[in-house]
Amino acid sequence: MEARPVAADWAAVHDALGREVDRTVGVLRTVGRPAAPAVGEWTAAEVAVHLSQAWAVVPGLARRDPSVVADVLPGMDLLPGPSLIADLWDLAAVTRDGVRSEPERDLTVIAGRIEQRAEEFLAGCAGLDPHEPRPWIVQGTTVPLGALAGHLLNETVMHGADVARADGRPWAIDRRSAALIIEGFFVPVLAALPPTALVDQERAGGVRAVYQVELRGGGAFRLRFDHGAVHVGPPWGGAVDCRVWADPAALLEVMWGRASQWRAIAGGRLVAWGRRPWLGPRLRRMLRNP
Repeated sequence: MEARPVAADWAAVHDALGREVDRTVGVLRTVGRPAAPAVGEWTAAEVAVHLSQAWAVVPGLARRDPSVVADVLPGMDLLPGPSLIADLWDLAAVTRDGVRSEPERDLTVIAGRIEQRAEEFLAGCAGLDPHEPRPWIVQGTTVPLGALAGHLLNETVMHGADVARADGRPWAIDRRSAALIIEGFFVPVLAALPPTALVDQERAGGVRAVYQVELRGGGAFRLRFDHGAVHVGPPWGGAVDCRVWADPAALLEVMWGRASQWRAIAGGRLVAWGRRPWLGPRLRRMLRNP
């Protein structure tokens, strides 16, 4: 199976980034409980700090400018070249140290930083080819420029939701934005990384199976698991063991551990069928999150 990313619409990603940044900074400027627990060990304010740092580092990758990392993550030993880390599984420690190194916790100030960095990124990307190769955060990994925009969309959508929910607000993830994240960020990164990088070897080490994932209102792609490796490709050619129909917002929240897949299955937002439908619920458990 040919391993190539699914292309998301460039203009649609830009529009979604504008919407989601506006939505998120609007929340940040009105949060009543910045010290409320949000996700993992982070408070709402700390999630916002992390998001502001992502909005500095990822545009720096888009510009091929590693100097921004030293500004945002002081004291970090920089790699030779533009990438941030040598191994994907160093990411959690780097982001944790980055948040600790930033003393600012005023959410109005942080919102202003995100807003300014988003405006600069979108202006800088105007007229560029989304297929132009760029370094990603992991050394030796190259992704299309469009995938960096998808990365920022993912950070903004997920962490905007984290902050809003920590503040006690109902917050629905936009289905269109979720589809763009899955097709324009998750798929290209999965294709760019080594095929074992995101696979849980204990749960997938003996599995050989082809999944076809179809997104409501979006596209489709295939994942081929082969004894601890996964390869991503287009939705055609060869037999499929399990087809998964997914509401993109539900799938995104399940992928990032923000919602139970069983609840999504019970609500009809994740549906599996095909010649081996019992593989459907195993898909999420065979993939790891950094």
